[in-house]
Amino acid sequence: MKTKLLLVNPPFTNYGGLEGHGGKTPPLNLGYLAAYVRDKKDTSYQVAILDAEVLNMTFEQISDYVRKEMPAVVGITSSTPVYSNALKIAETCKSINKNIKVIIGGVHPSALPLAVAKEQSIDFVVLGEGEVTFFELLEAVTGKRPFSEVNGIIFKDNGRIVQTQTRNLIEDLDSLPFPARDLMPHNLYQPPPTKRVSTFKATALTSARGCPYSCNFCSANVVWRRKYRFRSPKNVVDEIEHCINTLGVREFSFTDELFTLKRERAVGICQEIIKRGLRIVWVCMCRVGQVDRELLKIMKKSGCREISFGIESGDEQVLETIHKGITLDGAKESIRLVQEVGIRTHTSFMVGNLGEDENTIRRTIEFAKELNSNIAAFFVATPL
Repeated sequence: MKTKLLLVNPPFTNYGGLEGHGGKTPPLNLGYLAAYVRDKKDTSYQVAILDAEVLNMTFEQISDYVRKEMPAVVGITSSTPVYSNALKIAETCKSINKNIKVIIGGVHPSALPLAVAKEQSIDFVVLGEGEVTFFELLEAVTGKRPFSEVNGIIFKDNGRIVQTQTRNLIEDLDSLPFPARDLMPHNLYQPPPTKRVSTFKATALTSARGCPYSCNFCSANVVWRRKYRFRSPKNVVDEIEHCINTLGVREFSFTDELFTLKRERAVGICQEIIKRGLRIVWVCMCRVGQVDRELLKIMKKSGCREISFGIESGDEQVLETIHKGITLDGAKESIRLVQEVGIRTHTSFMVGNLGEDENTIRRTIEFAKELNSNIAAFFVATPL
């Protein structure tokens, strides 16, 4: 008999703006965990994903689902804004059956692991990159190995909190199976309106992990550290083709922080799309100073319709304070190049960073107007 495993994406109820303004993105992190577990040929686990966020589930409905399915293990992903909801789900699971093993991972547990581990309803914390750690932890839960030999976790030993050694990052991302999108209600996902570039079915896709930069507001380094790892062009386009064939998806949003950081790889992905004759459109994020005309031309030819840049501020001193590492002149040049090639531009700005005052905020607004990107998005800097 297989061990029932439930992976949960908690509902997000703490909106700072209009509900739905951020779109509905498939929880690829849970998709990777599920796929990794299923990919093990001798696996003895029955895996399900419950995306309570996209399904707009109440806690009562989540409770009913857990009560009906009665999983042996529940894995919950959590950012900081949804942490209170993640904790409520953990407590619900324990109230239904105290023997359910509750595992939590994601940005918030990775940032504040010891505080999370102290919660009575949490049995295990997974730190950082999860696929290998999570599977080994499942083996430990089912008695196949000792917990102390699973790197990258926190567990409780007779009330004592124990943290194991740091887990090494996965070197070969091509070795990971594609996310288990078949376990998600894919017809319910949609990009944010500001990053919608067609009427095709859409999905998100991750072609790289990590970021070598050190912006002080970003959580990327909490999970991925500062090492940049990337998948091969063939592997990325294989996933694109898989999504076309299995889901009818033709619009893709790359979640990478820096799609063009490795120029030759970005070109390779574009060439592979063109070579296979795939009729798709796609959106990505790039860093100021990491685009050039020839690169942009082949990106457009392969289906790129919009590029998003995190500019953050129109004040050089604020940029220095947040360790952004770009210049205003560099931002102008990158936006100009993208516009000249005929790709839509999306720029993001923050207001309220350390050192901000009315003058620096006004400079940011004026700079956004000067750039004249197709979309300018403004966010309030919010300490979490």
